[in-house]
Amino acid sequence: MSHGFAKQIRIGLHRNLIRFGIDIRKKRADRKILEQVVFAELLRDSSMQRILFVGCAWYTLHYPRIFKDREFTTMELCPTESRYGAPRHICDTCENIDEHFDEGSLDAVVFNGVYGFGLNTMDALQRTHEGIHRALRPQGLLVYGWNDTPDRAPFPFEQLRGMELFRPYTFPPLGKSIVESDAKNRHRFHFFTAA
Repeated sequence: MSHGFAKQIRIGLHRNLIRFGIDIRKKRADRKILEQVVFAELLRDSSMQRILFVGCAWYTLHYPRIFKDREFTTMELCPTESRYGAPRHICDTCENIDEHFDEGSLDAVVFNGVYGFGLNTMDALQRTHEGIHRALRPQGLLVYGWNDTPDRAPFPFEQLRGMELFRPYTFPPLGKSIVESDAKNRHRFHFFTAA
């Protein structure tokens, strides 16, 4: 059996079990922080009602169930991956966020694994950051996850245009505004509020 075929079987098994609320994946540290810490805080905070999650894949299939009592929207450019999104789903590039949301209409945006995984040009990043800023309400939360590795970070994070629109935010459960969650893929979470 080829490695690719075995992986597809594993993904199919996990995907079907997740539908029934059973998650047997061996989660990396970054996924544990996202799902067990960040999501828990979003659910605890009653002001976080309108949430946009950018980027879908088979392992995000159960996220809409987690946020079933919130206005949870997913956004994904790839039509085949869109099937893993929420019932309220947008199939479009994140560069067009402001075309889909009114100004100040979102309480939180979770932007994880998008920069460096398809969103790779400075102009596209700037349009996306400006769109997120317009869509977030004042003091709205931006959770920005990315891999700080040469193959996934086309630009130093500090040079990304449009990020000056946000202020670092000390995320209460973690006590920091930046967390490096996984030494292997150097996945980092940055927490911001809309200025």
